[in-house]
Amino acid sequence: SSISGVSVASIEPYTITGNFGIYSQYIFRGLTQTDRKPAFQGGFDLATPGGFYAGTWGSNISWLHDAGVVDHGASLEWDFYGGYKYAFNDDWGMDVGVLYYWYPGDYLDGVTRPNTTELYIAGNWKWVSLKYSHAVSNTFGVPDSHNSWYLDLSANYPLTETWTLNTHVGRQEFKGQTNGFNNGD
Repeated sequence: SSISGVSVASIEPYTITGNFGIYSQYIFRGLTQTDRKPAFQGGFDLATPGGFYAGTWGSNISWLHDAGVVDHGASLEWDFYGGYKYAFNDDWGMDVGVLYYWYPGDYLDGVTRPNTTELYIAGNWKWVSLKYSHAVSNTFGVPDSHNSWYLDLSANYPLTETWTLNTHVGRQEFKGQTNGFNNGD
């Protein structure tokens, strides 16, 4: 369940959009980020007519506290991203970019920082998209996890003018050792 909103502004020739939401929890790649507690999220995007875009997005999180890797802080995920979208025609398109996940906080000695940089490429056909994300840094605090990856297939099928059926399936592969940490329980 959620409460959300989106606003759009146009400053010729650029488009600025903003979004916010209150959600029952934050689930990322199938794992809870807020231990089944509410999430407050929002962000801003800037798009150019040539297909380039940049944006930022944030959410409260608890998984770093839950894992016991911080003294204090680390209750925020703040993302920064940019890329290029191109439409070949009305049905086919692509998207390439970079995404940086930042988790500010005071971490215990010896803890691998969870900050993560991913490069991604996606292709879409009408309402279906396939996206590959590749970590060029350690991934979400997993030591020696460079080159971890995530592949997802999503479909957003319009049922009516106001209702859309959203589906998503993905697979995350980590390099390195998670030391038995399991966020799914």
